[in-house]
Amino acid sequence: MKKDQFLKNTKKMRAIGLKQYGSLDGFAPIELALPEPQKGEVRVRVHASAINPAEYKVALGKLKFVHARNFPMILGYDFSGIIEELGEASEWKIGDAVFGFLPYAPSNNRGAFAEALIAKTNEIALKPTGVSHFQAAAAATPALTSLQAIRDVGKLPHSGGRVLVTGISGGVGSTAIGVILKLGAVPVGVGSGRGIELAKKLGASKVIDRQHQNIFKSSDGNFDVIFDAAAAYSWSQWKGLLCQGGKYVTTLPSVPLFVDKLKSLFSSTM
Repeated sequence: MKKDQFLKNTKKMRAIGLKQYGSLDGFAPIELALPEPQKGEVRVRVHASAINPAEYKVALGKLKFVHARNFPMILGYDFSGIIEELGEASEWKIGDAVFGFLPYAPSNNRGAFAEALIAKTNEIALKPTGVSHFQAAAAATPALTSLQAIRDVGKLPHSGGRVLVTGISGGVGSTAIGVILKLGAVPVGVGSGRGIELAKKLGASKVIDRQHQNIFKSSDGNFDVIFDAAAAYSWSQWKGLLCQGGKYVTTLPSVPLFVDKLKSLFSSTM
């Protein structure tokens, strides 16, 4: 009997569960009941799932608020696979190849490190035919984070604008370069080591080596958006390089960020 037939007949699935917070050694194979989709949901047979910093931070107990606190905990937010079961009122079809991500919230009690998962219909999109499941799973959170940061939060004002990105060797930072180009803007990167050549290959018009250059003096400024994907700096450090109305966007809130936010209320540059 084929594996899929066995799982369908037994209504069971395998997953990787975390026994407790505090160690990355606490993962172990487990068996669970195959979940059934409800109204507005689908069940996806997982072909690939991705690992982001959120997974290991949750496992270490540092981001407990982005996942349900039930053990064994099934982590994994980003996935790609095939729809195998539909809930009521679903506009999708069985057999559709989809990718997406699960919510970074306590409502997520079963993640993508499993043979199947339940996703809401607004949490998935059709996987492009020229993209593998591995590529699609790896793109979900980084690509959407970049798009939201630059287009929605940063409000990139026009085609031809300039965007500076930090952390260009990371998943979000490297993906942001492609997003910037797709939006018709000019990307400038900040990074070091292997990230420099990577950013150039991806299309960055200029790359500042943060280990050997003064990043605040090596750029000619006048950026419409500064996207601190590495969350390594602050608005007060970059404000002199923003154009009038330019925006600083970071991926990780902090106390200094809120202080800077208050300062920005009294500044002509937002």
